[in-house]
Amino acid sequence: MKEIILEVLRQVACGNTGTCQINLQSESARVMIAEKLEPALKDHVLMLMEDMACPPIENRGESNE
Repeated sequence: MKEIILEVLRQVACGNTGTCQINLQSESARVMIAEKLEPALKDHVLMLMEDMACPPIENRGESNE
């Protein structure tokens, strides 16, 4: 998850300003970051939930012994 957050921050700051700095005191900057993070993290969380509910075939039936 850390990698996802860092990548989104890189895209937001470096991609938009060219200086890799963003003013986190700005409400609009925080909203922009949140809007970029939400879909990236949502996909990650959905994958985790799917893996818990339906483990990949190679992991089914394995015990932790």
